[in-house]
Order: sequence, then structure tokens, then C-alpha cells
Amino acid sequence: MRRRQLLGTLGTAVAGGVAGCGESAQSTPGAFRVSSPALESGGKLPARFTCDGAGRSPPFVLDRVPEPTAGLAVIAEYDRGIINEPVFWTLWNVPPETERIPAGLPRTGTVESLGGARQGRPEGGEVGYEPPCPPTGQPYEHRFQVYALGETVDVAGGTDHDTAGEAIGDAVLASARFTVDYERTPAPA
Repeated sequence: MRRRQLLGTLGTAVAGGVAGCGESAQSTPGAFRVSSPALESGGKLPARFTCDGAGRSPPFVLDRVPEPTAGLAVIAEYDRGIINEPVFWTLWNVPPETERIPAGLPRTGTVESLGGARQGRPEGGEVGYEPPCPPTGQPYEHRFQVYALGETVDVAGGTDHDTAGEAIGDAVLASARFTVDYERTPAPA
């Protein structure tokens, strides 16, 4: 619960100086910018990033990373109500000079192709991006929060999402958020 309150506060506090996809016209010149060739904030989450598709993690393009960023991070969660906002991906310690986080990261605690970045896991689940799989017929909001961190996060890859999220929250310089909806359709009879 503490993590959700902290991350919600951080997202609100830094949103004014950050640009996400589709927000560049309103962004502060020179502010941290994140876009995605696959996601449009306010749009729909493509099925290929869910359990109905390949279940791959989405790509992000990073621009104007603020100084003195020591690392970058991503936390993804979906909204199941005020109390229940399950995290389905944590990624941290991406090198600050990274210009692109590619789609389809391997489900490993350490991602060597991203300079040794680390990924977390849900309680009792597998490490890495857990593709969203909401119940059919109900739209769910999914949030991808990308962070510029003032220090690297000293948490081992494969740790649980809550522990990783709290450590990430303690190091935030700036952030950008993508909010997308996804609704699974019932299978044809």
C-alpha cells in the first residue's frame, strides 16, 4: 500500500515537467520525454502485449534524460480498483544513456542487453514482464510509468515488485506515464 501511495504522489508531483506519448505539444521545453512506437497514451493496449497475443513487453524511446540521471526504470500496473492495483512489470537500472528500451525483453532477473538492468517478479510468479490478462468483458486501465532515477537501485534482479517499486520510488528525478486501456473480448462460440 505504501508503494502505491508513493508512486501515485510521485507521478502527480513530476508530471508537469514530463512528456509522454501524445503530450509533446504540452511539455516543458527540454523536459524528460518518453514515447513508444507501439503505445499511445489514452489509447488501447495492443493485444500483442497481453496474454491474448505474444505477451511481449512494449518498447519505449527515451529523450532528454535529465542530469544527473544514474539509471532509468519502468513500473507497469493495472487498475482493479482503489485498493488493488497489481504490478505486472518492474525494470530498473537501465543505463541513463539508453535511447531505446526494446520490445520483448527476456524474462530474466538481469537483462544483459540493457547494460545489466534488472527486472522484478510478482509474488510467487516469474521474473520479467507478466502480460496483462484481465477478465473478459471488463475494461482495465494499464499504466506504464517510466522514471529517471537520481541513483542506481541496490535491489537484486528477481526481487518482488513491491520491494523494487519502493526502492525505485526513493530515487525518482522525473517520470512520464502512459495510460492505456485493454478489454478482452469473449471467445466466439
